[in-house]
Amino acid sequence: MDKILLVGLDSFATSAITAAAPTLKAQIVEAADAAELVLLVKKYEFALLILDQSIATTARELDEQLQALSLSTATTLLVIVPSEQSPELLHTGVPGGFIDSIAHPLTAALLTGKIQPLLHIHHLQQKLFSCQSLLQEQQSKNHQWQQSLAQQSHYLNMLSVRDGLTGLFNRRQLGLTLEEKLREAREENTDLSMLLVDIDYFNETNRVAGQHFGDSILNQFAARLTQNSRDEDLCFRFGGADFIVLLPGMNKAAAKEQAEKIRLACSEHPFTSGNHSRTVTVSIAIVTLLDNCPKDVDEFLTMADKAMYQAKSQGRNRIVVYDLDHSGQSGKIDSISLLQETLLRILEKTKDSSIASIQILTQNVTGTPQNDHVHLAAQYIHLLCGRLGLPNTILDTFTNALILYNCFRSLLYRELLTKKETFSREERKLLQDLPYKLAELTQHFDYFANERTMLLCQGEHYDGSGYPEGLAGDEIPLASRIFSLADSLAAMNADRPHRKRLTPHAIIEELRKGAGTQWDPSLVLLSLDIMHEQQLIPLDEKLLAQTKLQITQQITGCASQPKPSLPQTNSDT
Repeated sequence: MDKILLVGLDSFATSAITAAAPTLKAQIVEAADAAELVLLVKKYEFALLILDQSIATTARELDEQLQALSLSTATTLLVIVPSEQSPELLHTGVPGGFIDSIAHPLTAALLTGKIQPLLHIHHLQQKLFSCQSLLQEQQSKNHQWQQSLAQQSHYLNMLSVRDGLTGLFNRRQLGLTLEEKLREAREENTDLSMLLVDIDYFNETNRVAGQHFGDSILNQFAARLTQNSRDEDLCFRFGGADFIVLLPGMNKAAAKEQAEKIRLACSEHPFTSGNHSRTVTVSIAIVTLLDNCPKDVDEFLTMADKAMYQAKSQGRNRIVVYDLDHSGQSGKIDSISLLQETLLRILEKTKDSSIASIQILTQNVTGTPQNDHVHLAAQYIHLLCGRLGLPNTILDTFTNALILYNCFRSLLYRELLTKKETFSREERKLLQDLPYKLAELTQHFDYFANERTMLLCQGEHYDGSGYPEGLAGDEIPLASRIFSLADSLAAMNADRPHRKRLTPHAIIEELRKGAGTQWDPSLVLLSLDIMHEQQLIPLDEKLLAQTKLQITQQITGCASQPKPSLPQTNSDT
């Protein structure tokens, strides 16, 4: 219900308006004086304010009083004036709504006729202000949506040109940028160098340490690549572990210096994430516009790929500048090294595909992924191989052997391996046939020859009490001795169906008892040093020193005790 405030009206006007209130659907409120007027306006919102001009001596004074009220913009105003007063004098900027006036003499019909339109105007103004408020609110939302749309558009644009993992430009952007930079260099007769950078053994790292650590390596490498590039250089992730750096205005000699900075930034500082730490090397191929004169973008990239083949075939962790005389023409592979590297890449992809298929088969049949044990055993293998100075190429063989061993063992003995009781003598004897079964299964894959040799001997014990052939000491290939110890360490550090993870004290005791019997004592001694230095498990310093002393005395006390030696032929692996 609308509220009408009456101020300073005579009794006739007050009575007439009060009598018309039900028809007007309004509530009448009276203010005795200006002070009460101020209080009521602050307390209520009125649809119409009717006042007699006599409450002020002049029109200006009336305007000042009305302005001080701070009326709602929707409040209409009716001023009763003397018959001789000109209505125009009242329109002097009052901050209320619509203003009208009525002159004496008054009648009830005249008052009602004035009040009804003013109330209708009040309702229209309320609707107008409500619509304006909704419009402002919608405009604010539209502005927010436009900002959000601009942000999303910027993000989508970033995704279209940037690699989601490393933040570097992606391959799509490389095609556009390289074509543009080639055109600019030719027009300005300046040089343009390109580096193709490949992370060595990245697939093997991904398999052993897991994709999370692999992603961390890619991120860290992208940061090092950017840090060792100029502001005008452009860095791209070409795909997988391949990256490209465009060096505008840089000649071959300067590009080689830049490439060496990038190579050393990787090889001299390990990549670390969580418990994983690994030294990573890169191979870098260099192609320059003025020296190599590529016809177009495709030939520029093809030249870089050929130089990369050379870097891989020469042993990795090196820089190779594209040389037309030694890289073949028209896409031909016309050198032994390139052909060898090409075949090796094909073989690696075939082995990777076979390993992945066997892992999927194992998980589908047993429902149990083997990654945790493989990752932990591979970590020990990498550390031991690093201390022994073994080449990185042997790590692929170890990783494949670990995966094959755990997958085939789970497929063949899944019920036995999930027992919550310890194995019986008959069950242990059954497991001793595993090396022969592994050798038989891997015979179907000629490219697993090295893995097969390693797996055939992994059950042998250093004192000759193992299986299947009872080999002892140096008769057991070094790779098999490393494999056996690393696999056992991983098993000790994990829960098993029949027991909980061993305590650090129990692990040291197991290693002490097995040194010289189950495992090569020199390797056990080396593993204790590694676990202590790398803080792989918390070790009691006193117990560690005593254990190392006992094992050292055991090694030095036997003149005929074999020592680990590097493998000289493929059969040793």
